Amino acid sequence: MKYPVLVILLIVSLIKIDADKKELLCHHWVQFASKKNGAVVPISVVALMAKECSFARDGKYDEMMYNKAFRASGKWFFNSDQTKMGMTIDNVNGQNFPGQDQFRNTNIIILKLTKDTLVYGEEAYYGKDRVYGHDDLYFVRRD
Repeated sequence: MKYPVLVILLIVSLIKIDADKKELLCHHWVQFASKKNGAVVPISVVALMAKECSFARDGKYDEMMYNKAFRASGKWFFNSDQTKMGMTIDNVNGQNFPGQDQFRNTNIIILKLTKDTLVYGEEAYYGKDRVYGHDDLYFVRRD
């Protein structure tokens, strides 16, 4: 009799963990540093160059850069275990790009996500040998 109860409790706790990740992510974030693939320490980002992004619970994504001269919007989504996310951008500076939602790559690895900090790595292959790695972006929450 104990085992079914334990299984139910485990399932409920996993559902809560998933909801918590979404709850943590769905805010407005401002970049304060970045770290290139292979670098040891992050470097501060100049405020005018910093990326600002917002993740909504309904999957909407908004991004601004270069003192708000660059604006993009689209959708965001997690992979199945919520360790990675992806985004599809369907509007850049008022120009629509329909059909982008058919490409659902989750190539952004979530390195740290707390109530006030988001660190993610944009995965890529580097150099002529195509070595796998990621450039990391560091954000602080600003609501």
